[in-house]
Amino acid sequence: MEPVTPSFTANVQPETPKKMAGLSLQKVFLGAILFFLLLGIWMYVSSPLLITVTGSGEVSVPATNATLSLTLTANDSSISTAVSSVQSKADAMRTFLKSKGVAEGDIAQSQVTALPAGLITAGATGFQATVSMAAKTKNVSNVPGLVTDLYINGALVVSQPLLSVENQDLLSQQALDSAMVDARAQAGKIGNSNWKFIRKIVSINQVSSPTTSTSTTKADAVTSATNTTAATNGVFKIVKAVSVTYKMW
Repeated sequence: MEPVTPSFTANVQPETPKKMAGLSLQKVFLGAILFFLLLGIWMYVSSPLLITVTGSGEVSVPATNATLSLTLTANDSSISTAVSSVQSKADAMRTFLKSKGVAEGDIAQSQVTALPAGLITAGATGFQATVSMAAKTKNVSNVPGLVTDLYINGALVVSQPLLSVENQDLLSQQALDSAMVDARAQAGKIGNSNWKFIRKIVSINQVSSPTTSTSTTKADAVTSATNTTAATNGVFKIVKAVSVTYKMW
């Protein structure tokens, strides 16, 4: 008797059209969600909020130096005598300034110029020799008295003192840093209110005040108490302003 080989019949039912249609709709729905999600992200990234804010910062500092410019003249019928006379005045003025504590290196002097006096004053005769000098003193509080002494010692004209401070680069940087902090704070408020938390600076423009002045203000009580120079010399402000443009997403 021959062995009988068993046989198996697979009972496979074909996928119904209803299931296939449901799967296709699900794919279309998920694809649509993904499309609109990517579209939203692209629009968000490609259309940032662009704002420009202005920040300001200032540093109040005492004046540490005063520079005075003065003019000396001498008249004579002889041009050589006029030149030597004004040079003698300049030498005497240099000696006087050093006696007042002005360092030799802080005294500058121009070349002597000589012109016919008639070109300067109508009807004058002879020649007028002129020399200009400048002196920088650290005794700022005594500048008014020094101006008077310069006239007494032969100065024809003394310009208004120009006040300045040491470490100007450091002070300017401090004012700039303060201005940038101010601009960043303003940008932060705008960004947070518009749900924009990613920020990038795209441009910065600076405006600054000079680090010299012809006048000071009286230091406040706190500054005077902590800085004796400010109390006697007065203070002026170094101001920095920055215009900063941000992109925000």
